[in-house]
Amino acid sequence: MSISQIKLINKLAQKKYRNEFKLFVAEGLRLCEEIPPEDIAFGFFTKEFLSDERATILIERLKKSAQIEEINTATMERISDTKTPQGILLVGRQKLSSPDKVVAKKIIAVLDGVQDPGNVGTILRTAAAFDCGVILLEGSADIFNPKVIRSSMGAIFHMPITVMTCAEFLSLMKSCDVEILATALDSSAEIYWRYDYTRKPSAIIFGSEANGVSQSLLDVSEKIFIPMRGHAESLNVATATAIILSEVVRQHENATPTHIC
Repeated sequence: MSISQIKLINKLAQKKYRNEFKLFVAEGLRLCEEIPPEDIAFGFFTKEFLSDERATILIERLKKSAQIEEINTATMERISDTKTPQGILLVGRQKLSSPDKVVAKKIIAVLDGVQDPGNVGTILRTAAAFDCGVILLEGSADIFNPKVIRSSMGAIFHMPITVMTCAEFLSLMKSCDVEILATALDSSAEIYWRYDYTRKPSAIIFGSEANGVSQSLLDVSEKIFIPMRGHAESLNVATATAIILSEVVRQHENATPTHIC
């Protein structure tokens, strides 16, 4: 391990350097198993990590295509972003999907200013489970934030996802004839299970935890909401996303594909 590699890993804790170098950091056995080997720039592991057979298999697989070397536990603790390092750290190359691959999915989850990394990662995991595309609009958490990657449980590496501005999003939806919906609490909103999502591909916008969906987006969207009978004022955005996407997928399950952008 070189001093320059240590400095680089420490820099990647900050968004501006992740953007500059187009790299990210991932730690832990489960997560590192999910990264495509061709996307790994370099990585490190400890001798203790190899005590697990599954870990040994992973290291042998990575050595075939990636620059990965053994370091001591003290060094791993110096470069790790976690309190209890699992003994493996990989530096990966950032890769996002092209907009057309995201739109190729009939269901798209759109995050508008969702800033909590844990929520963003959980939404990515949910969207991947339902085979949906994801678009992150400006103001949302950095997709390559270590907490986002951890919360996604590796889903980020196996799904169509991209980042764009609101203007780019609206232009894309118009050109591909995708219906825009947004979660909102107002008199014009429809209960989410009563809405017919099968008429055309749908992009459902989920807003920030504090402010909801931007007014500029609400103005061009059909509105849906989740009715609540209890005393909670609102639902966590990741929970709301899971509830609504499950219903959209249920309706689409037997639909015949008819739309291509």
